Amino acid sequence: MDLRVCFENMESVNVNDAAMMKHYTKSYLADFDPEWAGFIMLPHSETMRATMEPAWQVLIRDATPRTEQELLRYLDENPMAAYHVHVYRRDGSPNESKIH
Repeated sequence: MDLRVCFENMESVNVNDAAMMKHYTKSYLADFDPEWAGFIMLPHSETMRATMEPAWQVLIRDATPRTEQELLRYLDENPMAAYHVHVYRRDGSPNESKIH
């Protein structure tokens, strides 16, 4: 399975520097070997702020169920400062499901 981890900025944060965000997200998720994927527009119904601002994203390819569980536990125990984190799972079909 592939996991997409998206970072939606909180209201007081405005980071539009891709290089800085790439470093920040890859460092935050270093144990999960993330692949930088730029930004994506998330559906309003799936965001905390319901704005049209892009969310930064990384991909974790070929994740196992154990990796998924460890990632979700890590996110809950170590929230990323100033960002809402969303996680989507793709299990070989073209559609993703939101899991966090």
